[in-house]
Amino acid sequence: MIQIKSLYKDYVQKSRLFLYPTLGIPRGVSVTPIQTYMEWEGLYTVKDCKLIAVYHLRNDPTFKHFESKKLLDNFRFDDFIQLEDNKGAYVFDFTDTKSNYDKIVKGEYSKLEPRYKYSVLDFFKNHRAHHAYIESYLYPEKYFTMYSDLLNVDTKLLHEVGELCSKPNFTDESNEMTTEVLSAEIKIMNSDTINLNLPDKPTK
Repeated sequence: MIQIKSLYKDYVQKSRLFLYPTLGIPRGVSVTPIQTYMEWEGLYTVKDCKLIAVYHLRNDPTFKHFESKKLLDNFRFDDFIQLEDNKGAYVFDFTDTKSNYDKIVKGEYSKLEPRYKYSVLDFFKNHRAHHAYIESYLYPEKYFTMYSDLLNVDTKLLHEVGELCSKPNFTDESNEMTTEVLSAEIKIMNSDTINLNLPDKPTK
């Protein structure tokens, strides 16, 4: 077990720690999301069990290959929405593992199913420092003493809390767009006459 010597000072997206890693996209690839979210004002709430990953859109072969194989062909891919400033939002559906999604929403990371925990940990396996943090969130009982020293609190208190990672902050986990852009997107999504040439949802 790796010694954790300090704790994160700033908020880290829980969608990036506990949802994105289960998409089957290897860590260390050259294409990474700008940010990930669990909600989208006016479009999705956590009740929809979605992950929204925002990327810079590129025309080079590396991005096109990644987009085709890892995003559009992803088993959880649900929708694509063009954003301003040459960005795109790829929406992934987690209703197939709703019980785990709901636990993440509640901040109950230690209660995730074993197979789900494995997929999260496997994503971080080649980055030992991050792997230790994630393992402490998923298996807190192994790290209570270590965190007790770092936080200068009684171990008993940590046992009572039961979790070593904060709950999602839905101010940070919500993607916000300007009213004008959002209204335009909703009109386009509801239109049967406008062809955006967007990729079809792949057959599962």
